[in-house]
Amino acid sequence: MGIFDRFQKQSKADEAKPEVPDTAQLKDFYPYDTGLSQTILSLSAEFRENGLPARKPCDREQFIALLAGISSLRKTPGIPAPDQSSQSYFTTLPRCASPEAEAECRAHLVKIFGIADKQSLMGFCSREICCNRQYLDFVGFWEGRPPFDLAQLNKDALEFFQTARDFSAQFYPIVKHHGYLAWDISECVGHLRTAYACGILTRNELDEMAEYWIEQAQVFENWADFAVSVLCGYLYWDFRNNAKLPELNKGLDLWTQLVRILLNDSAAWGSGMWYTPNDNV
Repeated sequence: MGIFDRFQKQSKADEAKPEVPDTAQLKDFYPYDTGLSQTILSLSAEFRENGLPARKPCDREQFIALLAGISSLRKTPGIPAPDQSSQSYFTTLPRCASPEAEAECRAHLVKIFGIADKQSLMGFCSREICCNRQYLDFVGFWEGRPPFDLAQLNKDALEFFQTARDFSAQFYPIVKHHGYLAWDISECVGHLRTAYACGILTRNELDEMAEYWIEQAQVFENWADFAVSVLCGYLYWDFRNNAKLPELNKGLDLWTQLVRILLNDSAAWGSGMWYTPNDNV
């Protein structure tokens, strides 16, 4: 199988293609026709049509917990699951209930992610999670302000860059400059949440590290806007890890279920709760 073959769209007879903004002015803009962007467009319309409450203020801790909403839906050893917790589960930062639970959570982080302390946590997130900086490089080339000279890349690196760029192009008309930012925020804050729960991070360290992501999140209009960026970022992350189209579609189904849970829950994203730093100055 060639490097491009795994991104070819599966045959779908009579599939309607939603309208997207004009991209004629972009440079080297050759999006793969995988069908994924049509699904994301439909989901975006669904989220907005369902409606979300207008933003209502919340405190900083509540917002950090909400940003980690996807992570809080995963079963993590040593941390209570949603069905074992109170109504404020999605708006509070958990702590492991005992030294044994704390040790179980720490062992999980080391085994699965190689996270043992603050430094390894930062390294893991930067290396394995963050995707938006790559997306912004692609945007720079599309919009005629390339951030570097492609001639600097060797043959293999150039081929990967172009493949990743063209895979990402399908999402540009939907997320524009927001790109994969919500994915980075959601996953990184999720790891901060877990590290704080088991004592790898102090509360001061959590607050310090979360501040950057809180500021970054302010570009989103609401949780529906945030959810669409999360989904696109997930797809790129899975692509970057060599997933083929059937796997991407299967993963998208799962992640769509997760964001729907949060958007439909009046104690989670469906509450409309949002923290805006400038409102508290």
